Amino acid sequence: MNRRDLFLTSAAFLWLGPLATRSRADTAAPGPLKPEFFTRDAFMSPPQLSPDGTHLAWIENNQIIIHDLKDNSEKGLNGAGNRLEVVQWVGNDYLVVYLKDDEVPKTTTYVKVFSHSPMVITRDAKYVRQLFQRGDKKLTYDDLAPVVRFIDGPAPYLITLERGYTTHIDLATGKRTTGEPLLPGSDHFFDRQGRERMSAEVLDGKVSYGATAVVVNYRPQPGAASQALRLPKQDNIYYLGYQYSEFDNSIYWSEFDYTKGLCSIWRHDIASGEKSLYRSGPNKDMTLTFDPYGHIVGITTVTDRVHTEWTAPYHLKMVGAVEKFFPNAFVDIADMTEDGRHIVFLVSAPEAPDSYYYYSAQTKDLVRVGANYPELDGQALAAMTYVTYKARDGLDIPAYVTARKDTPPNAPLIVMPHGGPRARDVYGFDYQAQYFASKGYVVLQPQYRGSAGFGDTFERAGNIHLDKMTTDLEDGVRYLAAQGRIDPKRVGVAGWSWGGYLAEAALAFTPETYACGIAGAGISDLFDSLEDDNDIFWGGYSMEYWQGVIGRPMRDSAQIHATSPIEHIDAIRAPLLLIHGDSDDNVKVRHSRKMNDAMKRAGKDVTYLEVKFMRHGPNDAAQRLTVLEAMDAFVTKVFAKVG
Repeated sequence: MNRRDLFLTSAAFLWLGPLATRSRADTAAPGPLKPEFFTRDAFMSPPQLSPDGTHLAWIENNQIIIHDLKDNSEKGLNGAGNRLEVVQWVGNDYLVVYLKDDEVPKTTTYVKVFSHSPMVITRDAKYVRQLFQRGDKKLTYDDLAPVVRFIDGPAPYLITLERGYTTHIDLATGKRTTGEPLLPGSDHFFDRQGRERMSAEVLDGKVSYGATAVVVNYRPQPGAASQALRLPKQDNIYYLGYQYSEFDNSIYWSEFDYTKGLCSIWRHDIASGEKSLYRSGPNKDMTLTFDPYGHIVGITTVTDRVHTEWTAPYHLKMVGAVEKFFPNAFVDIADMTEDGRHIVFLVSAPEAPDSYYYYSAQTKDLVRVGANYPELDGQALAAMTYVTYKARDGLDIPAYVTARKDTPPNAPLIVMPHGGPRARDVYGFDYQAQYFASKGYVVLQPQYRGSAGFGDTFERAGNIHLDKMTTDLEDGVRYLAAQGRIDPKRVGVAGWSWGGYLAEAALAFTPETYACGIAGAGISDLFDSLEDDNDIFWGGYSMEYWQGVIGRPMRDSAQIHATSPIEHIDAIRAPLLLIHGDSDDNVKVRHSRKMNDAMKRAGKDVTYLEVKFMRHGPNDAAQRLTVLEAMDAFVTKVFAKVG
């Protein structure tokens, strides 16, 4: 067989020399799967290619790794006390290394520390400078500005925004130059030469759904006077996004007609001024996919999984070839040189989480660089299956079922409703679902009414009628019980945020179904939540949205009382584990404290874990491990008594 045809006919998996020893050494020996294998921070960041295709760079174990693809050698640089996140090449000679936006504990709260200004590193792994630092002056938050775009060239620089102007910062020297004044608006788009070509100004934003009116300002030519494209208010229309495309000198935007359930992507040709329909379809989550150089290469939608329809023939060919080797995985291009001769692929599946592969057009070899969960390499994890079942009112409820192949009939079940409710689960690795599945459980993740991604009618179907969200979970339990897959006596429900609300509601309003419940950062008092008019409480969602979901306190008072868990403590029969971070700035910790107190006063079985310094969810490996071990111990104890 001709070696140059190997890539397109069979899998040729090689190892880059230094990586083989390191990656295999970190892989766990056969045996029980420990919870810390699932809760770890990512082992490595997505590898990035230098523009000339001669080097790869990534973060691994808090080190910057620079791998020479020509001689298979590596250089490393530690974080010098910083926690490193991802890397980005700027030309062939510089790397920008982003740091984690950390917070550190102090007494009972978090204090933000400066840790997200990128560091500049040379290709030979030498530290240059902190990007925003001004000479010898100590860096402060006042020095920070948005990172807009890096511009390559003999003296590469950063474009950032300051006081209505662009500012250019030389990567090597830190010298600052004031650029052109910005166009009006909050979102700004630049071409590859660093010139602003478009901005967008939202006139009427509906935070949770989109915008009802937008003005797009643009320059037909670099330096030309700006013109305005108005996206006016239309009946039943929300604008979802907008983008400047340099390579066809066009403006694209998407709009959603929620009465027709139709998403449309429109194109405005700047040269001719003509408007044309680029694509339309019933999926609200439909977006254009651009490569790193600004070319439109596909259209991405979310159905049972994230799916990209590659419109660029080369992308279609290359991704399709890799998908043949990994038919159950999600395959995407993590990075690619502009000539397409060097590609880094992301390959991820529920039972085989994030791995990265390097492809060279010269050798036709697909080379595994590494994985984010090395301890799980080669382990028998669980498949994730997409199903639908009927709710009691006839509505089809999508769901994901995660279970190992060797899971016996009548297995214990964990129901895991997602947060939101305007959110959804997606096909892929879920560390909690996989951990419980590794212990022989079946995990059900229902996409209950109110979930996003299944049509606007479905998304609004649970509004005000939160009891139907709750029975959607119970109907999923009945669906699996009818198949003999689960033991109806050993069923637990565990959710976070809005999923935490649903876990509490499930115990209160369908108490005969569950042996136990776990509510993480759950909303226990609906009236209390609606009275808090601080939008930070809701993570940026508007109160209009929440009143549409929960109800208006005066008009819908009876329904809110009927669906607020803290008012129905007496109906709860099963043990409840409450978990909350004391620094949660989204759902205030008082919800779980009040629920814990009310359960105790009523003589109910309740356990409360308040995690010090945790915000709205586990922020790091230590907090994830604390939470997962608490959940595991709680469920194991309850199911042992039931069994």
